[in-house]
Amino acid sequence: MKSGQIITAIDIGTTKICVIIAMINSEGKLEVKGIGTSLSSGLLNGVVINIMKASRSICEAIAEAETMADTKAKNIYIGIAGEHIKSQNTLGRISLTSGDNPSEISRDDINNVITNARNNVKIQQGNEKLDIIHAIPQYFSIDNQDGIVNPLNMSGFNLSAYIHIVMADMNTIRNITKCVEISGYKVEDLFLEPIASSFAVLNEVETELGAIIIDIGGGTTDIAVFYKGSIRYSAVIPMGGTNITQDLAIGLHTTPQNAEDIKTDSGNSIPTSVPDDQMIEIQGIAGRDVTERKLRYVAEIIEARMREILESAYDMLNENNNLKMITAGLTLTGGASLLKNCEFLAEDIFNMSAKIGYPDLSKLSGPTDRLKTPRYATSAGILYQAFNNLEDETIVLPKHRKDPFNNFLQRIIDYFKEYF
Repeated sequence: MKSGQIITAIDIGTTKICVIIAMINSEGKLEVKGIGTSLSSGLLNGVVINIMKASRSICEAIAEAETMADTKAKNIYIGIAGEHIKSQNTLGRISLTSGDNPSEISRDDINNVITNARNNVKIQQGNEKLDIIHAIPQYFSIDNQDGIVNPLNMSGFNLSAYIHIVMADMNTIRNITKCVEISGYKVEDLFLEPIASSFAVLNEVETELGAIIIDIGGGTTDIAVFYKGSIRYSAVIPMGGTNITQDLAIGLHTTPQNAEDIKTDSGNSIPTSVPDDQMIEIQGIAGRDVTERKLRYVAEIIEARMREILESAYDMLNENNNLKMITAGLTLTGGASLLKNCEFLAEDIFNMSAKIGYPDLSKLSGPTDRLKTPRYATSAGILYQAFNNLEDETIVLPKHRKDPFNNFLQRIIDYFKEYF
């Protein structure tokens, strides 16, 4: 990493675009220089539906950040989500030697076993039009010894790697990348949004003990499970805060903008916590009369959709994971997590402790007050993940893409540099 190097994080959401421009300062830390936002247009549930509208939205947010930073956006990293995302755990396996003596494991061996796992997934039917955006090692096995985090310089006959693979639709990736390119910029890499968010809202203790992150955005709800320091599961639900707004607009006979304002200012996820006699004024559509409705009725609409989102997440997680291993609990983040009592509804559904995930800004300097909200968890996480990516740039990883979760390899290398 070089002092003065610029990193730009872009969270391309269904309802908003968030851009953070940061610079690596003389101490090797990130300093926020510019922040920009714009209303998102041309996207639906993480997928581009109008490339020119989406490009203009991205350009507006970048321009605002550049004006504040007084510098151009460079080294652009973007978050990706949507129903097109597919993830799975897979196994890579290679032989280390054909002789009678075990072989010492090198960095190339580690890269080769990860490549083997990637290839095993790529040849599976249905994955032909998907591109691997993450290949994240969970742990390794040498012969019959499992649970190895650090295989470098150990000896054995066979090396296996348990890998979490995240794939995205090739066309979706190209369209999102094209939106940025039309704006006059180049994309360095893409990150799955719940993984990026985890960098901002989870600490090492949580990822070690077992934690779930549910990032409720405008168009999608992104899920990730972490255990023993690595990701174990990820998924995307094509519902989010926009669905709540639409439900309110229909149920209250008001405009989407007024429904959004009501949701933000007076929304509640638990109707029984709202006094039954409390009323709220509802603006009519196109000049129609103002009406009054019970605020509890508003909460009932919100609770119905929020419960659907969280129960869908629970069903997916319970089907694919042992939730008893989640010791650290559940973290809700994203804009919709700011709905009052959202975490208590989640606790009721998941039967585990829940909290609202605000981004940890202690690793940043500069004007960060604006970032102190779950709405910026993904963009802050993208920034941290990109920063880790640059820290790991000396590591040779399979394919052109350097996955930041492979930074454990750098720690392995540093360990042996120090003691050998």
